[in-house]
Amino acid sequence: MTETDEPLLLRQHFDSSEVDPQQSFLGWQQVVAPVFDVAPVNPAAKFAAKYDTYHLGDILIGIGSFDATLFTRDRQKALTDGVDHALVQVYTAGGYTGLLDDRPITVRRGDLVTLDMARETRTASVASDNITVMIPRDLLKVRDIPHGHMSQGPRGAILGGLMADHLVSLRDRLPNMHRSIGAAVANATLALYHAALEPMDEMGDLAPVPFKDAQFQRARRIIENRLGDTRLGAETLASDMALSRATLYRLFEPYQGITSFILDRRLAYARKALGDAEDTRHIGIIAAACGFTDPSHFSRVFRRRFGITPAEFRKQGRTAPSSFDSGSSFDLRPWIRNLS
Repeated sequence: MTETDEPLLLRQHFDSSEVDPQQSFLGWQQVVAPVFDVAPVNPAAKFAAKYDTYHLGDILIGIGSFDATLFTRDRQKALTDGVDHALVQVYTAGGYTGLLDDRPITVRRGDLVTLDMARETRTASVASDNITVMIPRDLLKVRDIPHGHMSQGPRGAILGGLMADHLVSLRDRLPNMHRSIGAAVANATLALYHAALEPMDEMGDLAPVPFKDAQFQRARRIIENRLGDTRLGAETLASDMALSRATLYRLFEPYQGITSFILDRRLAYARKALGDAEDTRHIGIIAAACGFTDPSHFSRVFRRRFGITPAEFRKQGRTAPSSFDSGSSFDLRPWIRNLS
């Protein structure tokens, strides 16, 4: 295969000018629905939007242009939709105001922002252009994802500026980028992002101790590999890692303790499996695979966490939206589910 024959990056494309004008905002809703609920700022006005999302293996990068939009991600959506990621954004035109959790935020052209998808977002944009990177939480080397501006302080301004410049450069190169180099570009993007995170840790007095971080990541890997082990808990984990229980408890303090963290990972595994159309295992088998010996107990815990039963979630996750029918096949949900 010659270089010119190499396949380009996988891409999903939406352009409201290509659909019935009466359905232009419904199309935009479908594009954004996996992450945000949206509404038009000016319901009576015509609405226009373009969006292209590129798949680079471990991350997704979206290039958007859209009229004024209200974006909402409330607690219920964060708990039930299975999106456990960071969104890194730079607005190259326009911007927005609103609330992140209960904190006011104003984002202007050139600002670098991270949004934690486990937290609440309520914003109103003007007509804008932006670049968005979706990164699975598991790929991040920090415990606490920032939820707001990143370009703070002298170092933050420089490193955040480099990250923003990198994204602008990618915007111009992604349409002609070959799939074979997507992973390398993703790695470079993650490296720049982690560099931009360092000043945030310093300013928040949250700089991770490398050894403790390595211990935590090792503990997390053990947990992920033993989700189906009903004996998994503080005692067995401390024994496996040759740590005292007190040291282990300190590692997991930011996650409300070891038991809570293990339950979170088990439910995350179950949620991902139930939302995968190719995973045809019985719900009881999935429950057992993530450490639940009693399917009824699993159903109760799942419903308490996500607000619906495992069976309802499986049906909901595999039902395609029917509100937008323009011939568009734009649907990011499978891509998001299959990220690392």
